Order: sequence, then C-alpha cells, then structure tokens
Amino acid sequence: MRVEYTGRQIEVTPAIQKFTEDHLKKIRKLLGESIEVHAILTVEKYRHIAEINLKSTSFKLNGLEETNDMYSSINAVLVKIERQALKAKDRKIAKKRKLSSGNSGRPLGVIERNRDNPEQPRIIRSESYAPKPMTVEEAVLEVTSSKSDFLVFRDAESDKVSVVYKRKDGNFGLIEPS
Repeated sequence: MRVEYTGRQIEVTPAIQKFTEDHLKKIRKLLGESIEVHAILTVEKYRHIAEINLKSTSFKLNGLEETNDMYSSINAVLVKIERQALKAKDRKIAKKRKLSSGNSGRPLGVIERNRDNPEQPRIIRSESYAPKPMTVEEAVLEVTSSKSDFLVFRDAESDKVSVVYKRKDGNFGLIEPS
C-alpha cells in the first residue's frame, strides 16, 4: 500500500499520517496490498476538507468529506471509502459467481410440484445462494445497504453459517448455530 499526502493550507503532520494509515488498515484488508491512496487535506477558514482517491488493481474509489475538525473529516471519508470498497468487492464477487455457476439447467423461479400429493404446499426455488465469509459487523452493513431484511453469511471467526436480520424495533437480530 502506497499513501501520498497533499496538504493545502495545512501541514500534514506525522500524527495525521498515522491516524489515516491506521484507519486504512481495514480497507487494505478488504482490497489487498496493491492499492494506491492519495489523501488531499484542505483547510479553508473553519472548513476542514478531506478527500481520498484510492486506486486498486480492479477499480478506483473517491470520497470527500467536510467538517470542523480534520480528524473527523478523515474518519468520515474513510468510512465512506470503506462502504464503497465493500460494494465494489461484492459486485466483483457476484459477477464472478454468476459467470462461473450458470443455473444448473433450471431457470430461476421454477415451481417444483409434489407429484405424490398435489394438495401439499409447493416449494418455489427462487435462487441458489452461497454464503460468503464476513464478520457480523460487515453483515450488518450489508443488510443496512441492501433492500433485503436478512442476510445469510459464513462467520469469518467461527466459520459457521449465521443469519443477520432487521427487527421491527430498528435493531438487528443474529441467529447462530449452537
């Protein structure tokens, strides 16, 4: 990971550099080591603006945030970049899975009838799903950013399949195998 800093009307101190690079560790874990980051820090009167341009081998991410404090601007823009990185990585993985898996000869949404007893409820297969490894926090981020009310995922720490869902009270529920 290579990080460049540009300071406009501000001196980029080692403390700011350390703060930024510590927060970039999570993004580096998502995207790998081969990323280039250019941080542009600007101060205009009471406005502290942090802009991050990130180049990976497969995509480019940009974010800009403005607050009254440089550290909170940097933190906010890195949260935004992390969200973008998660979405971009998920799109890339979904595209790979879609190309490689095919649909096993059966179109999606096909109703399988129980031929022995036609009165029994039918099973409607809508899609196949392979749970991907992620932490509980990443799963909650994914549920909040998607239209779905739940997410089936493989817990990266315990390697067990779990479910995170939105509760009616606004909180999130977690179902784990015992």
